[in-house]
Amino acid sequence: MLEENGLKVTAFTVDHAPVAPAYGYRFDYKGRSVVISGDTVKCANLVAEATGADVLIHEGQAAHLVKLIQEAAERIGNARIAKIMADIRRYHTTPVEAASEANQAGVAMLVLSHIGPPTPNALARIAFMRGVADVRPRGVVLAYDGMLLTLPADSREIETSTVQ
Repeated sequence: MLEENGLKVTAFTVDHAPVAPAYGYRFDYKGRSVVISGDTVKCANLVAEATGADVLIHEGQAAHLVKLIQEAAERIGNARIAKIMADIRRYHTTPVEAASEANQAGVAMLVLSHIGPPTPNALARIAFMRGVADVRPRGVVLAYDGMLLTLPADSREIETSTVQ
């Protein structure tokens, strides 16, 4: 943990086996808090550390889409890509699982980040988010390059904009 000039940064372990150790981070400043999951599967320690945070920035991997990539790689005989796609589903969190964790932690906003596979268009984003609204109908956004979150001190407001 680091505390300096009112900023408190807490590192905590998450489960990204076979990679260990793996960490998430919580930032607290002027009554506001942001938690970054790091790479992890659904993890009780992450939920505990994110409890009461304003924002949880959580990695998300749409396992159902990754499985389609794996199956396509198998069909064309690309064993290397097929194995990678099979393996990575075991150590990442799905968007639905991240939404469940956000609910358990009581965070105001869930930002899905480190997105896999990429979502280059609206159809891909819809497929990526499949099932999330059933778990968490509000307070979820999909991160994008240049996204800026502003959390005014001593407020509950979360402003979303784009870096210009």
